[in-house]
Amino acid sequence: MLPRDYTKQENTIAEVLSDLGLRYDTQVPISNYIADFFVPELGMIIEADGVYGHLKKRDIKRDADLMRIYGVKNILHIKENSKTGVTDTLWQALNKLEEEYLLQSLESDELLNPQTP
Repeated sequence: MLPRDYTKQENTIAEVLSDLGLRYDTQVPISNYIADFFVPELGMIIEADGVYGHLKKRDIKRDADLMRIYGVKNILHIKENSKTGVTDTLWQALNKLEEEYLLQSLESDELLNPQTP
């Protein structure tokens, strides 16, 4: 259950995450920061930036700090407010993660089982 003071965008993100069957935590303290959403199985932080976004320089530093923390693998900033926009953004991020995972698996397999001519 989300707090009452969540924005419409944060409520939409939570709804889409639930629709996709992803377990998530909200307002998660990580190091010196608070993540809007954290999906532990994916190591993904999701930030609800809204249409105005955040301060880019500050976000770049914050993201770099968070990526150094064990368990954080991806940070997704969502600007869209509509359910369709949020869903599309999440699907794109999930597809990218799947592609990265498949590439890593192939590289690991090739290292473990080198082809001999």
